[in-house]
Amino acid sequence: MGTSYTEKNFAGRLELFFKNSVVEAVLLFLISASVVAAIASLLFHNDALEHLNLFFSIVFSIELTARYFTYDGKKKEYFRDWWMDWVATIPWDIFLFFLFPGGRASMLRLLRLPRIFRILRFRRIKKSEPARWLSYRFRRLLEVSIWRQSMTLLLVSLIFVWIFALMLDKVGMHSEHGDNFWFSLITMISSDSIFELHGQESLVKGLVLLLSFIGIVLFNGILIAIIIGKLMEYLGGLKNGEVREKDHIILLGWSECIPHIVAELEDYCVSERKHPVKVVVMTGDSPASAGRIIGSSPHVKVISRVGSFQNEEALERISAHKAAAVIVLGDAASDRKLSERLNDPVVTRTLVSLETLLDDKRKESRSPVIILNYLDLGKSLHVTEFLRPFGSRSTKIFFNPLFFAGKLIASMCVNPYSEAIYNELLSSQGNEFHSVRIPLEEKTCWEDIALSFPRSIPVGYRDSGGEFRMAPLPGEVLPDHAEIVVLSENEYDSRIFDFSRTEIRKQQPDLSLCSSPIPRPSGTLVVVGVNPKLPFIIEGMNKMDVRLNIVDNQTEDEFAEWYGEYSKTPLPEGLVFNECRFRSEDEVRSAIDLDSTNRIILLADGYLLNEATPDQIDAETVSKLLMLSQLIERDGRGGIHLIVETLTTDSEIVVRNIRNCSNVIGPLTTGRLLTTFALEPKFEPVFRTIIQFGDIDIVCRSMTDAVGGWKGGGKTFGELLSLSHDGCIPLGWVENINSAAEAGGEAGETQEALRRVAPRVRLNPPKSSEIPPEAEIVFLQRQKTYDPGF
Repeated sequence: MGTSYTEKNFAGRLELFFKNSVVEAVLLFLISASVVAAIASLLFHNDALEHLNLFFSIVFSIELTARYFTYDGKKKEYFRDWWMDWVATIPWDIFLFFLFPGGRASMLRLLRLPRIFRILRFRRIKKSEPARWLSYRFRRLLEVSIWRQSMTLLLVSLIFVWIFALMLDKVGMHSEHGDNFWFSLITMISSDSIFELHGQESLVKGLVLLLSFIGIVLFNGILIAIIIGKLMEYLGGLKNGEVREKDHIILLGWSECIPHIVAELEDYCVSERKHPVKVVVMTGDSPASAGRIIGSSPHVKVISRVGSFQNEEALERISAHKAAAVIVLGDAASDRKLSERLNDPVVTRTLVSLETLLDDKRKESRSPVIILNYLDLGKSLHVTEFLRPFGSRSTKIFFNPLFFAGKLIASMCVNPYSEAIYNELLSSQGNEFHSVRIPLEEKTCWEDIALSFPRSIPVGYRDSGGEFRMAPLPGEVLPDHAEIVVLSENEYDSRIFDFSRTEIRKQQPDLSLCSSPIPRPSGTLVVVGVNPKLPFIIEGMNKMDVRLNIVDNQTEDEFAEWYGEYSKTPLPEGLVFNECRFRSEDEVRSAIDLDSTNRIILLADGYLLNEATPDQIDAETVSKLLMLSQLIERDGRGGIHLIVETLTTDSEIVVRNIRNCSNVIGPLTTGRLLTTFALEPKFEPVFRTIIQFGDIDIVCRSMTDAVGGWKGGGKTFGELLSLSHDGCIPLGWVENINSAAEAGGEAGETQEALRRVAPRVRLNPPKSSEIPPEAEIVFLQRQKTYDPGF
């Protein structure tokens, strides 16, 4: 049955009647008066109050019944909206008194107190000008200071204590603690006094219980909230506060490599026996909200700050002018493309602010090392020219993580042991490069000091102009004030020097180290996946006689457009691209010719970087790796070398279980490089040179190929160092994997279960160590040409 227009019109007019501000004010007055009457009836036994309470119940029943007709066609919504008002309106005390005549009337009157909740219905009153003014003044009282907040709370509490003390006096309560004011005060602060009400009337118990509840709200709720709120505000202020440190390391911006930097600094302090270092990490947003909490360790104290770091004032607050090193990582946005676009401008602006700060602090005795994380080093050229007026007070390193990671991956295609070698050279654990000054005699040649370091291996020198000369020729005369670069386990061992050991040389004149050109790889290199490191890999492999095959889940035109955007050069000639989404083995076989392939690089998928977490990206990479490994195993192609890029260290153990696999962990490699350059910035050009094909390379050769005239027999590493050489310095050796496993037997198999084919690289072994017969010698070699054969 439909609803007539007359009924609708009546419902609408009735609804407008209740929304009238005058009607709302009258109802608010009546509800407030009913609450006062209900409270008064608890204190005084008066027939007029009883009749008044019944009158209010009848008036509100009529009001609520009239509201029922405003819900035209929506009767269920009425009961959902107004059931609480009916509960507060119905005179439950009268009904229950007739149902249970033995009940105490004073206790039943407490059921009138729910009328207070009806006041909450009139929310519109809060929007009136007087209510807004009163609310504003009250909030001003609370937001100024914790002292004013406490005083306001105390005033409100005393008012409640006074009111309840009067009420308890009226009902004739007598407390063992003295007068009712003191009892009310104790009840307000602590609710334990409610256990002393044995024998009191129900009305007294109800009043004390209500006062105790108010005390819990005021003191255990509001007061604690005020204190905690101010404490959190103070702690939040500390996150933006000053950092008055000296010789600390500052990391500006966020990167996944930050945890690895902190871990490397911890290893550095332990292995080099250094004092604990302080690291200040300043990011644009809260580390806690972004899940980027970096904890301190025994030797690295991490101080977190939040805020913009691109202006001089912010940098001065964290004492950037007094730091040992400032690493500008840039800033990360939610969108990867936006992050790439904004990274270099953010780094540039931060650099200008840093130089301005250093120019203002000219009285400082030293300046920090500034490492700048540029994704495109071409954008740093105009920056260098602009900074000329500031002078060269600070050491600046323009760092491109894509370059180093890409070149490291490319170097593994030539030397399968590069991973283990660079992991040691770039980490504080094991051996690394150190520089040391020694007293040089007049016209000291390089071969005169080759055996002068009992616990180190000299690999080059640095002249007074800061230029490095690695793997020098034996007859080269060392310049005055030269610093010798040595490979040593720690700084202490690098300083041990003994000139008398030079006499050990020339004991075996019939043998010499062979410095023939480095063999270069051939065959087909397959790169699975595309990310910004790919152009640097292709650039490194272009010098080799290698056929490049790129496999990715996009079309050839999309790849050509992507490559032009990231490399700013056209695709190299001879490069082959195949689309493959790794959905089936047949699809993989059609994209990758395993018969002609001898190296496969698996890159982290660049298209997932914006959508997935590092763990999810690694899961996708490992899935491809497992499929390829199964195909290689099934075809009996054990000689294919797999190079896998992952983003987390957790994935390393999975990669290690795959035969012939090398692993490059992007953030870990970047973290180690940044830590190395922050602690020893002078070695940046050394690693830039040896990590890519060029003048100086790290190569591996068997003893037969490495030592001219050698006919077998045991030889110590010291004897190998004593041989004459031509720009070829032995650094250690790589043990034969198969022989090492056989020597270990079952125990060796168990020990190597997680690193079955990981090479055992020993750099800077003791001079008395005997070289295993089938070991490959690791050399730092000066290159001239490349051998076309491999």
